[in-house]
Amino acid sequence: MTAFANGTAFDEPGSRLSAMGTDTSRSRAIVDSLGHVLAFARTGGMIDIDRRELGAGTTIYRFGSARPPRDVAKGAWWIERREFEKMINFADSNGISIGMAMRLLCLVPIEWSDASVLIRGRVSQCLLAWRGLANSVVAVMTNRRGTVNMPHSNEIAARRLHQLFIPGLRELDAPLPVISVEAVFHLSSKAGAQGFIYL
Repeated sequence: MTAFANGTAFDEPGSRLSAMGTDTSRSRAIVDSLGHVLAFARTGGMIDIDRRELGAGTTIYRFGSARPPRDVAKGAWWIERREFEKMINFADSNGISIGMAMRLLCLVPIEWSDASVLIRGRVSQCLLAWRGLANSVVAVMTNRRGTVNMPHSNEIAARRLHQLFIPGLRELDAPLPVISVEAVFHLSSKAGAQGFIYL
């Protein structure tokens, strides 16, 4: 039986909710007059999710903001090599930057990441992930003057891209990292936002 480094974190009910974009913070929940939680807010995340096993040696990719690469690698959202290659082809065929392609296919507004860093990681210990398609996003603009609306386009084959949500990476404290950073690419945050329009 395979031992997964993040098995405990994956099995927590909250990990699936987080992968689906559910904010389980009580301070932002919808409550009744007595303070009982009626529903949690949900935006982004993934739909049609299922369990994915990532074996040692698997190559994965992650976009992030300018921080030390090891910190970027502790984030939960990743894509596999095949999906990354699809993203590159999408960027090339549409004449846009890889950062902008990531925004369109993974539905990541500017408010969530400046996409100024791309890392290629290699799974060092077996991990469990949630895998699914991007869900629509409604988020508050940075200037708080409105909302960002990004509807998913999963019905269009060229825009359908599976993502990974790997829970527990930030909490894992091992002698060796569970994902080793193989390469770091610095991207233009301006190019990654060029053509991004608020609707």
